[in-house]
Amino acid sequence: MEADHFRTDLPHEKAMRLAKDHLELIEVETVSYCNRTCSFCPNQFIDRRSEKHAMPEHTWQAVLAGLRELDYDGTFVWSRYSEPLSERRIVDRIREVRAAAPRSRICANTNGDYLNASYLDELASVGLNRLFVDLYIPDAETYDLDVAREYHSKFEQRIGKHCTLLAAEPEYHCVVDYEPITITTHARNIISMKRQDLSSRGGLITLARRTTRVAPCFAPYKHLVIDWDGSVVVCCQVRSDSSQHTNTVVGRIGSESGCVSLVQAYVNLAGWRESLRSFGPKAQPCDSCNVGEYRANTATKVASSLLSQTSFIPSLVKLAVRPVLKRRQRW
Repeated sequence: MEADHFRTDLPHEKAMRLAKDHLELIEVETVSYCNRTCSFCPNQFIDRRSEKHAMPEHTWQAVLAGLRELDYDGTFVWSRYSEPLSERRIVDRIREVRAAAPRSRICANTNGDYLNASYLDELASVGLNRLFVDLYIPDAETYDLDVAREYHSKFEQRIGKHCTLLAAEPEYHCVVDYEPITITTHARNIISMKRQDLSSRGGLITLARRTTRVAPCFAPYKHLVIDWDGSVVVCCQVRSDSSQHTNTVVGRIGSESGCVSLVQAYVNLAGWRESLRSFGPKAQPCDSCNVGEYRANTATKVASSLLSQTSFIPSLVKLAVRPVLKRRQRW
């Protein structure tokens, strides 16, 4: 942490340096639509199926401009609450990101429903580096090895690729034998996901473990999340289209009046970084978030206290360990 992490009035040069030093993951959705309504996702009660909106062009161009300005070399991922491969323009968008940020690592999360062999080749041809595929088994199905293998086999046949099993527990987990892109798969449903501490999505999912969070969260220091309409939110667990999460929107990216740049969007997270930097009560909806919930013991409290300080001595310690914890290695 740096003192500048908690300022919203940074000169542009300082804002640029802060983002270049610390921002390692930019997560976007460029379309609003998802073809599924899973029980563990807020899309079951927030409509993402009846309409299909694409990210406004001025917003998309502002994102690309921000990547160029930063000479961004971190990870850029399509994720959030939409199905990115439902928008075939994603092929062109990946090409544009590769041109704007040639040193970045470009990834996507998908349910795999739209994927086939030719689509996969298109994604590889424009520079996609990593694809995470979640193969969702209906909740009514009993989750066991045979069921997971059956659903996974159908996916393998559709994409025309062989997959190597990495693990059968707690979920059926494979890597696809396809050299241009690193592709991993998980066959899962609500049963397997609850075994692994299902996310409450900022209190929206009642099936998840309930908690009153006091642990710190460091996502806003390294992570920038942009919804399809340009809304920038505090982290990937919350939604700008939920009435319960309206306070998590820190700006909107684009070129229209009142909008912010990619760099300024990162600066605008200052207040949330301050509120999440150490152990103690959290504001809604972070107060009920169970993701990355560190145990409140002496060791974690001491470590949090030291790392959250911005005075001279802790800064020297962090400067010393920075070469070991290189930013690009963590994603």
